[in-house]
Amino acid sequence: MEDRAPPLIRLENISRRYRAGDAEVGALKNVTLDIYAGEFVAVMGPSGSGKTTLMNIIGCLDQPSGGEYFHDGQPVHATSADERARLRRKAFGFVFQDYNLLRMVTAQENVEMPAIYAGTRRRIRWARAAELLSTLGLAHRTGHHPNELSGGERQRVAIARALMNGAAVVLADEPTGSVDSRNGEEIMAQLNALPERGCTVILVTHDPVVARYADRRIELLDGRVVSDTGTNPGRQVSTVGAATAGATRIRAPVASLAESLRTAHRTLRGNKSRTALTLLGIVIGVFSVTAMLGVAQGMRNSIMDSFRHLGGAGIMISPRFGEDSKPLTLSDAEAIRSQIPNLLLVAPEISGGGTLVGGGNSESARITATTGRAMRERGLILAEGIFFDETHSESYAPVVILGGLLAGNLYGERARAVGEYVLINGEPYQVIGVLKRNEGRFGSFDFAQRSAHVPLTTGAARLFDRDNLDSIQVVAANTDQVGTVQNSIEALMSRHHGGSAFRITNQAEIMEVQNNIGRIVSLVFGAIGGISLVVAGIGVMNIMLASVAERTREVGLRMAIGARQRDILMQFVCEAAMVAGLGGAIGLIGALGLGALANSFAPTAVVAFTPGILLVGLSCATLTGVIFGFAPARRAAGMDPVAALRA
Repeated sequence: MEDRAPPLIRLENISRRYRAGDAEVGALKNVTLDIYAGEFVAVMGPSGSGKTTLMNIIGCLDQPSGGEYFHDGQPVHATSADERARLRRKAFGFVFQDYNLLRMVTAQENVEMPAIYAGTRRRIRWARAAELLSTLGLAHRTGHHPNELSGGERQRVAIARALMNGAAVVLADEPTGSVDSRNGEEIMAQLNALPERGCTVILVTHDPVVARYADRRIELLDGRVVSDTGTNPGRQVSTVGAATAGATRIRAPVASLAESLRTAHRTLRGNKSRTALTLLGIVIGVFSVTAMLGVAQGMRNSIMDSFRHLGGAGIMISPRFGEDSKPLTLSDAEAIRSQIPNLLLVAPEISGGGTLVGGGNSESARITATTGRAMRERGLILAEGIFFDETHSESYAPVVILGGLLAGNLYGERARAVGEYVLINGEPYQVIGVLKRNEGRFGSFDFAQRSAHVPLTTGAARLFDRDNLDSIQVVAANTDQVGTVQNSIEALMSRHHGGSAFRITNQAEIMEVQNNIGRIVSLVFGAIGGISLVVAGIGVMNIMLASVAERTREVGLRMAIGARQRDILMQFVCEAAMVAGLGGAIGLIGALGLGALANSFAPTAVVAFTPGILLVGLSCATLTGVIFGFAPARRAAGMDPVAALRA
């Protein structure tokens, strides 16, 4: 007689102990078994005898506390969690008493699930699932969801799922416990046919009628084997091969990611109220961050535009404060104009406050004594009237140019101010010009719109009674000459006054300072908006934790059919990232809409969005989902599959 093949499953002195409070309970005690390929084995015993624990250990859902377990000659008792998951995908198929089908997917998709984690290509697994369902008499039910199937049909779907990856061993835990007698007989007929096709069937039951279908019956009591009818050599056949060859597979992580994304979509669609609440928090957070950054960017752009009107060739001279300070005078401006070459403009300026009365109204305003050329070089534009000329300066003419906002406050929005007289500190000045109102909302242009401007000589003699200047603005003829001109001015001022009594800065330095200030403002605004995003992230985490708690059995099922811990982690992280990304997109659209609305009511853009700001908004949303979704995902991935299935 030929030597029989080695056992497919060998258990040597397997024990399993649990902690129950301070006591230790032994579910299995020194169980030794050999199970051969092609056997149909029924494991029997009363509740609490250890039969389900034995099945879980054989199916790599649980680990023994002691003893050794070999599958196909390979040791299993000391393997890693991922290796046990690989064995569950490759070698085992589970049929549970209460089916454990995913309710949100069809019968076809339920059957395909193990092949997804095995990395089988979609076309191949679809065809195999359809074939299995057809073999089990469910060809007409492939597109139905579990709640549309009878109990017997659900169990046949579970059997098809167990066979999807060509499992060598089918583990059935009370497979007829939730169906009527007629469906029970059909299910047992299906299981009874499997050994003829190369499957080893291990059936857990307490029903002697069901156990009669098996060729071998093992009885447990208090965790020990008390009866074993022995193996049946007549049922031995070669083990079934894998349903799909290596050429039909893709990388499992790719398939797992695709499944995670599909599951995330189904979950979000299936829990619309919860999804909407989660989205709301993310939308508000991203909207706040993006809008605040857009406002800060608009401020920066407007301020920088004010400086760029000087073409980058501007130099500002102003007195220093302190004991070493010196007055800046008109003679200093004249010396610069006459002694330093390559200058486009020398514009001294005196400023102060005053009260203007005109058109029956009174306004406190900033009054600037300057020249018409300086105003033009600064990019100021007249809505009506003329700028100052040499005649006005030489005659100390009592004339004034009003900022557009100031003129509107005094004379009304539609009234013509040019030609009217306004009292400045009690003295009459004729309005010869009004500035156009389409300049920047921030920076020097904004001040100009709210200010009054008089000729430099008029201001020095009539209004301020001083020739001490607040600043001298110099514009080099060429931006390449700014450094040379600045050095010449510093040397000239040092000769006239000695030491460093004045602060001299060029346009590039001023722009860099303003840029730094703008960055700080953006950071502050972004941080303020970020607070709401953090709050939204906490909401995502809470909702994900609740979702994990509700879907514990689903997690256990996915692990039972071969999902690794990283597959479960990926699934829940994908769900959090997807809802956060969707909320981020909605938040960005809302911020863009608000920005467009705000800009439509303003003379120039007050809210500016750059690609970087939009990328930051969307990235922050997605990262918030990933970061705050990681803890719930890790909790799900760390679940014990046995405990999860019992939940």
